[in-house]
Amino acid sequence: MRLAFLTLALLLSGQLLYGQQNYFTIEGKLAKKTAYKYIYLNYESTEGFKQDSSLIKNGVFYFKGVPVYGTHAYIQLKHAGTADPDDGNQFDFMIEPANIKIHVDGNFNESRIDGSQINNDFRELKQVLKPAELARSKWYERYDQFKMTANPDSNELNKFSIEYQKIQQEERDLGIEYISKHPGSFSSLMALEYFIRRFTLRQIEDLWDSLDEPLRQTPLGKKFHTQVDRMNAVQIGKIAPDFSARDTSGNLVSLSSLKGKYLLLDFWASWCGPCREENPYVVKAYQKFKAKNFEILGVSLDDETTKEKWLKAIKEDQLVWKQVSDLKGWQSEVAELYHVRGIPQNFLLDPNGVIIATNLREEELLKTLEGILGK
Repeated sequence: MRLAFLTLALLLSGQLLYGQQNYFTIEGKLAKKTAYKYIYLNYESTEGFKQDSSLIKNGVFYFKGVPVYGTHAYIQLKHAGTADPDDGNQFDFMIEPANIKIHVDGNFNESRIDGSQINNDFRELKQVLKPAELARSKWYERYDQFKMTANPDSNELNKFSIEYQKIQQEERDLGIEYISKHPGSFSSLMALEYFIRRFTLRQIEDLWDSLDEPLRQTPLGKKFHTQVDRMNAVQIGKIAPDFSARDTSGNLVSLSSLKGKYLLLDFWASWCGPCREENPYVVKAYQKFKAKNFEILGVSLDDETTKEKWLKAIKEDQLVWKQVSDLKGWQSEVAELYHVRGIPQNFLLDPNGVIIATNLREEELLKTLEGILGK
């Protein structure tokens, strides 16, 4: 996962008022002259998502509003009526009730922001994680070249896997050290959200307990704690939460109706490249074990706009088992119930509905099923 995904955590926060000020002001200055007349600010306000505009006069612009504390915001230069800014004309930051000053460089990505503690902390966090991010980028460059070779060597592939695991461990260590040293920083909460799928539940709970109480009582803190509760509910040894969702014909299918068999609960989507690459292994597992009290239930994170692609992918990938989806994408209620933050993801249940394994990929899925159901 790239560092850019860290900003996803910002979408989860709520309002926090510091002192008497519950609004923000932004005073901005463009370093270079521009032909654009307006600059736009996009942010989450207390009334919902908002796009505001400011007239640019002598390179200066100004915004004021009431934000949802700590959410992702961005300013952009674009022509009126267009959806996207021109290349390089967008600057992302975090917003809070404060008097913020933004100095927009010629390259928007190199702009700087003053007067905002949350952005200062986030900038420090990015610097802490930068060595791991650079190592990961170099790894991807070499790995992409390796994959283009005619006959990839399995030993070399294993070396790449070990190296990547080492990079991830180094990044986790950096994250733990940062959170431990900044128990009252909002960025520590965001770092915890970023690493939530890569820490064990015990690590997450210990780091959560180490945070200052005021931080844990923020809306983002409370929402994060809800996530931890959901994580705990889908750990190995727990009864899988029941749910109902509609299949490709619109019929309701409940998880409990499939009790009595070993069941692979498989989260995927038609637009997910890694999921489509994983599907042949899932098909192989189904064909091998379907006669041994084994079943699969696919749960798609497609939405209404990709419904036809979902149906097409089922046929193309030969996914002949039951498939359900509420067609809400990442807002899927089932995905939220199982704390799915990335796909592909799966849960293996025993005939009593108890979770006995999670996130089984490729040959590991086949080996696990062989150990349970025999060869």
